[in-house]
Amino acid sequence: MPLNAQQLGQLILDENPYAAANTLLPTEPVEVQVELGTWQFKGGPHYIEKAIRIPYTYKDASQHMVQDYILVGFEGGGAY
Repeated sequence: MPLNAQQLGQLILDENPYAAANTLLPTEPVEVQVELGTWQFKGGPHYIEKAIRIPYTYKDASQHMVQDYILVGFEGGGAY
């Protein structure tokens, strides 16, 4: 079943193994890079046409604020 934008965002937050429920988005501008090349994933190469780096902050177990990033790679859809 396809996800809408809100469901996709919630899925990403829910699956983040490093952040608790008090995650805040974003802390600085989202970075975009195009024409990256290939990433190795699950034992094989995947051509990544575009990637975005989304900053977020959260409090760790010691209640310290931590800044981290979600990296999303868009696999190329054309012939390559």
